[in-house]
Amino acid sequence: MALGLASAGVGLSADRAFAQMASDTAPVTDLDKVYDAWQDRFNAGDLDGLLALYAADVTYVNPDGVELAGQEATRADYAGLLALKPKIEIGDRKHVVYQNIALTTNHWTLELTDAAGVVQTLTGGGIEVLRNEDGAGWLFIIDDASRSAS
Repeated sequence: MALGLASAGVGLSADRAFAQMASDTAPVTDLDKVYDAWQDRFNAGDLDGLLALYAADVTYVNPDGVELAGQEATRADYAGLLALKPKIEIGDRKHVVYQNIALTTNHWTLELTDAAGVVQTLTGGGIEVLRNEDGAGWLFIIDDASRSAS
């Protein structure tokens, strides 16, 4: 989730680019709790915990519209962002479920601090598809953070 970082003027120092913390990788079996878990893990800078919510073969479109294939490419994109210690609030959550597949939408507000110490607030939305996998809970199989769902 680069969140337009280049256009927002946010740079990363090399020593902070791959920050990560101890993980909560517990499966989320209640669809209504997926965004809570995602938000908590993101705000904690828990890269491993965050990626535990994604299928290995996820398709991720970051807010800049760059499509990434797989969990490792998604990890690399998030690593840089999490190094900035951002805080996100996800609201206006909606789900449509068909069997073990869910289409979800949300709007988010993100605060981050640039290299000069200036706090920036960015807003956007996401459209995601999750699959409920036995034993693994709900996992993102498509995560498109490049557009806002109305």
